[in-house]
Amino acid sequence: MKRRTTKPRIKLIGITGSIGTGKSTVARLFGRLGAVVLDADAVTHALMKPGTAVSKKIKARFGPEIFSRDGTINRRALGKIVFSDPKKLKALTTIIHPAVHRTILQSVARLRRRAGLKAVVLDVPLLLESRPSYRVDAVVVAAAPWNTVVRRVRARSGLPVAEIRRRASFQMPLSEKKKRADFIVNTAGSLRQTGKQVSSIWKRITGE
Repeated sequence: MKRRTTKPRIKLIGITGSIGTGKSTVARLFGRLGAVVLDADAVTHALMKPGTAVSKKIKARFGPEIFSRDGTINRRALGKIVFSDPKKLKALTTIIHPAVHRTILQSVARLRRRAGLKAVVLDVPLLLESRPSYRVDAVVVAAAPWNTVVRRVRARSGLPVAEIRRRASFQMPLSEKKKRADFIVNTAGSLRQTGKQVSSIWKRITGE
């Protein structure tokens, strides 16, 4: 009788952090090691395209003035609205996050059937707030000192320090995320230094 071989279970790695702490960089480094990366921000962009159910719900809730002539959502205008009022931010979250969550889980289900795949990485800013539903095997938190965060965010978006601090306050504090992490990656150093940390974590999670 032929013995059935057990297929190795794909590891699900969740990556989170705060604004400017290098979540996407850490996710890309895991991708270089062989993981498939599912980026919640990229999923959100796709779900907010003109004509989608999410886009229509956002228009009904926040009005047509946040839309450009081509039907795309002006994310900067929307950000000014929701980051000025916690209730409006919660309303937006209620529209977007269930759709993002559903889309990511559907992708994970498909990827679990891929032969030879060691791990799937979920790059999700609000991972810890919704962790039970994602059921990841390990939580990796990207962390950096506040002055590093400010420098990065100002360089890419030009936001003033007060606005960066205010937007960060809408999320779980980084100190709390670090307490809940299985692994912490300090991204304040060089890319090579960050890569060494990621490689070490990859080996511990996948056994490679």
